[in-house]
Amino acid sequence: MALEVEGKLTHLLERRSGVSANGTNWTSQDFVIEIPGQYPQSAVFNVYGDRVQLDQYQIGENIKVSFDIRGREYQGKWYNTLNAWKIERIGANNAQPTGQQPATQPAGQPAGPVEEPQASAQGDDLPF
Repeated sequence: MALEVEGKLTHLLERRSGVSANGTNWTSQDFVIEIPGQYPQSAVFNVYGDRVQLDQYQIGENIKVSFDIRGREYQGKWYNTLNAWKIERIGANNAQPTGQQPATQPAGQPAGPVEEPQASAQGDDLPF
């Protein structure tokens, strides 16, 4: 089951590595994102092996994480791991490639005047 969540990268934890019982080298790294909402939540994800290179991401970046949930039992207790297998930058961090401009007007239509957003009479638009 593949899931996705978006949030802000808040922590890159130390990379771990070792050798398995059969002699295979392995690496693993955890990272934490803050998931926005009325009550923001933090979630820790794990990247195993070379699937994602976390060195290319900076603390504070908005990212989308594709992951699977893995559950396992150990000494009568159950544990879950959020196993990340893909990370993408989102929001303001996705810059247009150099030399390309985003389309702002449909082709063949004249550009109209730009209207500025109107401020509310009381200075904010909170519902309370």
